[in-house]
Amino acid sequence: MQSIKYPWVDTFEQFAGSIRESAIIATPFITREPVERLVAKLRSRRRSIQINLLTNLSPNSLIDGSLDGRAITWLCERVPGTTVRHLRNLHAKAYVADEHMAIVTSANLTTGGLYRNCELGVAITASEAVKDIAADLREYGNLGVLVEPDDLVALEDMAQQARERKATAEKAMPDHVKAEYNATVKIIDERLVELRTAGAEFVTDPKGSITAQFADAVRYVLRRHGPLPTSEISPLVRTLKPELCDDEVDRVIHGRNFGKRWKHDIRNAQQQLQHHGVIVLENRKWRLV
Repeated sequence: MQSIKYPWVDTFEQFAGSIRESAIIATPFITREPVERLVAKLRSRRRSIQINLLTNLSPNSLIDGSLDGRAITWLCERVPGTTVRHLRNLHAKAYVADEHMAIVTSANLTTGGLYRNCELGVAITASEAVKDIAADLREYGNLGVLVEPDDLVALEDMAQQARERKATAEKAMPDHVKAEYNATVKIIDERLVELRTAGAEFVTDPKGSITAQFADAVRYVLRRHGPLPTSEISPLVRTLKPELCDDEVDRVIHGRNFGKRWKHDIRNAQQQLQHHGVIVLENRKWRLV
């Protein structure tokens, strides 16, 4: 059993590449890119592959796009041995390749799940445990209903109609209602940023500054990915702290632009960590001491 942390895209690709005959995928949310990655791995197979997909075709999910009906239909077209079952109360996220690997995780089959979200899971290769998980997922599938490709297309068409009607309704909303709604969302977002900043755990900066937030993120990135140059650290930190990485804010001194403020703040965090002996720069790459 192996622990899987953020980002788990590499483990997902290993899983997809290991499928020889069949796979079970259970996830309530699905977006296009991970499906394309799965299909790309399966195209090299000379034999037909059976994909058993278990999901929750919730109207809200179909309408807001967290469950991409077109992506599922596309999967069925590209991998003809695909079956889709709908289980209303599905919350599990699990992936089984034949009888040799099972992944139980918090990550959905979405771009956010693969790249951005702080997920956690385990990869299991013990044959009996894999068989047990597969059997449990099949039982879940039996509780659901088989959905044919034509029905998927019809559901996506209805979801598209609902999206259009929702957009029309939002356009008709009075301007003052929109403004009040957006202002409330902004207040909530700003408060969350304040709470996250106050919660920084970097012990050398108990006030929880922006630098401390970035320092914690830099340490996490280096623990997960090993020695890296600043150019590779910055985008990884950004995925962890998107609310602190605003491209519209530049660092300007005496009228001179020194680039994006958030990148400067990350460099400051690296210097702080270096000063306190937490990281060192060797061969243009930062590593944990």
